[in-house]
Amino acid sequence: MQNKKEAEAINVMVVDDHEVVREGLIRILEKQGGIRVVAVARSGEEALKKVDVFVPDVIIVDIQLPGMSGIELIRRVKKERPEIEAITLTVFDDEEFAKEAIKAGAIGYVIKDAAKEELVKAVQAAARGESLISTSVARKLLDEITAPGGRKKQKAEEFAGLSQRELDVLKLMARGYNNRQIADLLFISELTVKVHIRNIFRKIKVTDRTNAVLYAIEKGIITKDKLQIEPDRPPI
Repeated sequence: MQNKKEAEAINVMVVDDHEVVREGLIRILEKQGGIRVVAVARSGEEALKKVDVFVPDVIIVDIQLPGMSGIELIRRVKKERPEIEAITLTVFDDEEFAKEAIKAGAIGYVIKDAAKEELVKAVQAAARGESLISTSVARKLLDEITAPGGRKKQKAEEFAGLSQRELDVLKLMARGYNNRQIADLLFISELTVKVHIRNIFRKIKVTDRTNAVLYAIEKGIITKDKLQIEPDRPPI
């Protein structure tokens, strides 16, 4: 029989395809009283099978999973079990990814390099039905909400007529992601990514990725420090 302390614990499932990350998250969460990791999964497919068995209060999901994306996993979990809250854990402090996660049903959005306390607070908040979004992302979302209505259109026109999606692809190219990873992150096909890249090259008048990255830096689309961001998975 469960004692009172166990019964009141927040039951959490961790979904991440990196063993080191999973083990680190378990240590962080279980060191905090009142949180118990009841299951782990390496993919969205495995997580869906375990959700019905362990029925966690909160799931912590990496956006970039092999096979089914973390966004799609959250969408399916919320459809089948709306009472389970979801927190997205990612390297991306990008408002576009945050919006996709929130639309899918995530209640929290935490950056992987955030302080350990922030993840714990996000889990506790989610268990109460409250949202916690990493400060850097929340600021960008607020900036977008409070910006003049024509801001996005104006920004695209300033950058050689690049569409918002083409800007997204260019940012990820500059961060070192390959076509398959870009496709996974933007939820589009690799063929579509190739078409976007071809259009980017044509519009900004370059013939390779190196010069496209230089253009992105020159125009302030991405800063040099962002080039240090490593992909969640090794290039394929």
